Amino acid sequence: MKILKKIGKWLLIITSTILTLILVLLLIIRINSTGVEEPFLDENGKILPNSIAVIEQPVMNGVVQRLVIRGKDVSKPVLLRVHGGPGSTYLPPFFHVAGNDLEDLFVVCYWDQRGSGPAYTPDIPDSTITLPQIVDDGLQVAAYLKRKFNKDKIYIEGASWGTTVSAFMVQKNPELFYAYIGIGQMANQALSEQMSWDFAMEKSKENNDTISIRQLLEIGRPPYPDKTNAEMAEACDIERLVVDKYVPPKPPVDNAMFKLVKKVLLYNGFSLKNKLNMIFNYDVMIEPAYTTLWPTCFHVNLIRDVPEWKIPVFIMQGENDHHTETSLAKEYFDTIQAPFKKWYLFEDAAHGATIEQPKKYRSIYVNEILKK
Repeated sequence: MKILKKIGKWLLIITSTILTLILVLLLIIRINSTGVEEPFLDENGKILPNSIAVIEQPVMNGVVQRLVIRGKDVSKPVLLRVHGGPGSTYLPPFFHVAGNDLEDLFVVCYWDQRGSGPAYTPDIPDSTITLPQIVDDGLQVAAYLKRKFNKDKIYIEGASWGTTVSAFMVQKNPELFYAYIGIGQMANQALSEQMSWDFAMEKSKENNDTISIRQLLEIGRPPYPDKTNAEMAEACDIERLVVDKYVPPKPPVDNAMFKLVKKVLLYNGFSLKNKLNMIFNYDVMIEPAYTTLWPTCFHVNLIRDVPEWKIPVFIMQGENDHHTETSLAKEYFDTIQAPFKKWYLFEDAAHGATIEQPKKYRSIYVNEILKK
C-alpha cells in the first residue's frame, strides 16, 4: 500500500511538472506572438539605422494585401517574392533558418496571396480567388513597392505556382521589373503531373512499395476530368507524398526541423492562432486557395501562353524536381525569347533546390543577377 501511495505521489509530481512546463511554454509563445515584425538589431540591441521590418496590409483591388517587408538597408533594390502552393504563404523565419533570406542584399517583400494563410478572411469571396485576380493583385503590390521605395523597377522571384503568377505579371506589365527569377519553374503542368505520377509509380514498383502502388492506383493517373476541385487537390497531395518519399528534400542545416519549429514558435510576426495552425493544422494555412486554384494550376501551360519575356530571365531548377518536372522546365527555358536568359541546374536537389543549396542560390544573386 505504501508503495502504491509513493507511485501515486510521484505520478502527481511528474504530471504537475509537465503541465507547468506546457503552460510556461505556451506563455512564452503567446508573449512572442504580437503580430509585429521583428526589427534588425545592431550589436548593442538597437534598431539598425536605415533598416525596415514591418507588416503592412494595404487595401488593393478591394481586399487587404498582407505584405511582410524586411531589409537591412532601404536603399537596396527591392525583391518581391511570389510564393507557391497555391496557398503556401512565405514565412520569413523559414528563410532565416535555411540561410537564403537575402535581406542584406534587398528590401524583400514576402507577399501573402489572396485566399492564403493570414491573408484570408471570410470576407473574400472564393469566386475572386482566381489566377487573373491574383496577377492583378500582384501588379498592384509591385507598383506600391516601387512607389514606396522610390525605385524605377523591382525584381520579382516566383517559386513553383509563384512562377506562373509572376510570368503573367511580367507579361502584363514588364515595365515594373528589372528581372525575373524562377525557382521550380512551371511549364506544361498537365504533362508534368502525368510524368510525376509515372515517376512515383515506377519508383514504387522498383521498391515493391505495395502501399504506394495501391494509393496511386486509387487516385489514378492524371488528368482528372471527373474529380471535383477538392478531389484533385487530395490526389495531388497523395502523389506528392510518394514522390517525396523517393526524392526527399535535403535539409540545408543540421536539426533544420527543430530549428524551424523553434523559430516559428518564437516569431513575433505571426499570431498564436497562425502558429498553432502552422504546426498542427497546416491545411488551414493554405485554404481556400489550394483547393480553389489547384485545377487552374494543373492546366498551366507557359510554353504555350508566355513564350516571350521582355526582361532578363533567370531560372533555378533542381535536378530531381518531380513537382515541376525539370525536363519540361528546361524545354520552356530553351524555347522562350528574352533579352537575356540563364539556366541554373542544382544537382542532386529536388523541388526546394534553393533551400537545399542556399550558398549556390545566394552566389547566383550576388555574382550574376545583381550585376546584370
